[in-house]
Amino acid sequence: MRPGRYISLEGIDGAGTTTQSKLTAQWLRSKGRTVIETFEPTDRAVGKIIRQALAARMPGREGVEIEPQLFALLFAADRLDNTSATVAPALERGDWVVSDRCYLSSFAYQSLGCDLDWVRSLNRCCRRADLIILLDLDPRTAYERFATKRARHDVFERIDRLTAIRANYLKVAALLEREGERIVRIDASASVEAVAAAVQQAASELL
Repeated sequence: MRPGRYISLEGIDGAGTTTQSKLTAQWLRSKGRTVIETFEPTDRAVGKIIRQALAARMPGREGVEIEPQLFALLFAADRLDNTSATVAPALERGDWVVSDRCYLSSFAYQSLGCDLDWVRSLNRCCRRADLIILLDLDPRTAYERFATKRARHDVFERIDRLTAIRANYLKVAALLEREGERIVRIDASASVEAVAAAVQQAASELL
């Protein structure tokens, strides 16, 4: 049985992680791989709470932006649940997993208001990706992409926060690379097709 592989697409809101995750999964299937698609936050129990919190609609905390520490705990819990229920079983079967975001999101987003080492400790038990594709995009371009598509934005979808999050992504990605993780940074300002081609070139090294 061929071993499964775990690929995650990362980047700030508006960078195209959802689009490129779907295209990557389609491409892998064309190469004969069985692919499980997942995303964070998930649509499982904890993930639903996160989505409510992101929209400031968490029961009992409506209209209130919750504490960064609580966000970090919720994301770590959702990720661990998804690892146990989806990611680990798929990899054990020899399937490939393509995820729209993984632990690198927590390191970039939650470290805005929390100590990075603490956030990393919360995610110590989560399965590490075999490849992380970091879709890098200027925050103003990212904001323009989603600002015209929806009236409501979540608590992180502001240019100042996106700018800080992008800086965190680049800093933490460099740190994880020094620790041996495989991370490929791709310019996400190009066309969807050009970005997809670059993602596929990076992922082909795992085939």
